[in-house]
Amino acid sequence: MIKAIFLLFILFFSSYSQGPAVFIQPNSFEVADGTKFIVLGDWGRRGNAKQQAVANAMAFTAQVYPIDFVLTTGDNFYRKGVKSIHDKHWQESFENVYSKKSLHVPWYTSLGNHDYYGNIEAQMEYTNHSDRWKMQAAYYTQSIVTQDSAEILLVITDTQTLKKESNGFQEHYAWLDSTLKHSTADWKIVVGHHPIRTGGKHGENANLVQYLKRILDRHNTDVYFAGHDHDLQHLKDENIHYVVSGSGSSTRMVKETPYTLFQKSALGFVLGSINKTVLHLYFINEQGVLLYSTTISK
Repeated sequence: MIKAIFLLFILFFSSYSQGPAVFIQPNSFEVADGTKFIVLGDWGRRGNAKQQAVANAMAFTAQVYPIDFVLTTGDNFYRKGVKSIHDKHWQESFENVYSKKSLHVPWYTSLGNHDYYGNIEAQMEYTNHSDRWKMQAAYYTQSIVTQDSAEILLVITDTQTLKKESNGFQEHYAWLDSTLKHSTADWKIVVGHHPIRTGGKHGENANLVQYLKRILDRHNTDVYFAGHDHDLQHLKDENIHYVVSGSGSSTRMVKETPYTLFQKSALGFVLGSINKTVLHLYFINEQGVLLYSTTISK
């Protein structure tokens, strides 16, 4: 059943212990029933105004449409990652910003290039000290079962390793190839920081286009979620949908490409609702306004 979500003109002044008051603009859109999740990228800036605005819109959306998990597309902590599990960044950029109950769900997180400037092992270790932060390794899988008993395979990659011929990149590619090959999941969703197809400022990485895309194509991957470019995009190349959600706290200009279905330089995030046969995606800005939606069918 489809319900209408009415984002009323609400002042979140008393609801947040930190950050500025944020207005959620009047708007309405429909969100299909299914297992729901949010995709957030390039976000951790110690709770500055832009990050807090996106967090508030996420919290309100998740309050109206309860989500089961959050995916991050990396660059979790600007500009130099975290030093340890005791770094103030954890409170200032994560715990205090995404503090609303509606966002207290598992966060399946990936690493970005800015995270590598700090201690990436600390981000993995924090999994043992948090009830929602889930980063068991630099790259890993997570199985999700939807409300209608479909299996989703989430494959979280470390594109900082994959994009260049650094130590461990061959092992990582071999693991990814084998993981996707042997999966019998209804949906195969891969997450990485760096985009494969993009019209964003950073452009495309030749190694990812040549090697990563080939593996995704070979094993009938459904969607590749990325960040890095600070914008919102939906692109399609052959049978794979490429989604960029990298504007969790900052924006940059973006342009169309031959693969572009939607692009916007705007703060925001992506809301997903998935069942056995359909994935609905909703691109939402920091005021809770729906910018674009699409449906991906099996």
